[in-house]
Amino acid sequence: MNIVSDGYTDATFSIDDNGVALFTMNRPDILNALTDEMKADFVRMLDTVQGNEDVKVLIVAANGRAFSAGGNVKAMGEPTRSVPVNTRTRLLKLHDWFERLHNLDCPVIAAVDGMAFGGGFAVALQADFILASDRAKFCAVFGRIGLVPDMAVFYTLPRAVGMQNAKELMYTARSITAQEADAMGLLFSIHQADDLMPAAHAMAARLAKGSKHAMGVTKKIVNRSFQSDYATMAEMEADAQAIVVATDFHQEAVRRFQNKETPMYNWDAMEKADGVKE
Repeated sequence: MNIVSDGYTDATFSIDDNGVALFTMNRPDILNALTDEMKADFVRMLDTVQGNEDVKVLIVAANGRAFSAGGNVKAMGEPTRSVPVNTRTRLLKLHDWFERLHNLDCPVIAAVDGMAFGGGFAVALQADFILASDRAKFCAVFGRIGLVPDMAVFYTLPRAVGMQNAKELMYTARSITAQEADAMGLLFSIHQADDLMPAAHAMAARLAKGSKHAMGVTKKIVNRSFQSDYATMAEMEADAQAIVVATDFHQEAVRRFQNKETPMYNWDAMEKADGVKE
């Protein structure tokens, strides 16, 4: 199966035979800025992916020399955009779909090549794993034009790099290389540009062999961990385990273990089969 959906204007979308969905921002002429049409494409993609048993993993990538330059600055000069109530309404509407991306019921990989600035940085931060090319650059650029971070950067960036690093990146609005981002703990891995998408697909294909239900509920709980107390996390853990213990995946995995058959999901074995060095 390789479904290429129609109706996308600023992005492309497909689902391969492994259950890996690929959403590719496709406006290289404007550095994949987050136009209204691009945002609508994100919503269209989420409507397809969320709750879809045929999708096991999502990769978010981009065509051209930028992952995304962020917000459409040219449109910011429109008089209606500077009206405070309009700004607030627009941002809250954005979070209607952005929170869906954050809590999507499958692993999300961002494959970042080139600049991920402002809103583009925010999109990457919503992924579970950021894989970057060695020429990627990241920037909470908002301060350069006298704005505060938005698109949940206040939430995601401190959790990714710690409070002190997050404040410095927000206050200075400076860009950082992939190497510096990696040193801060922002990245999962760095690759040569030509190897980035193969690495993202290889990781996605391995993740797709695991239990989507277990990963989805794990993600939901982990995303709550920094703002929940011990008792709440224990309750969520117990509820989740009570659900996934009844899944077909778990029961088949136990049967195979008891009968000394090949495991359904063994990351170490898959990495060796793919030639990944330990």
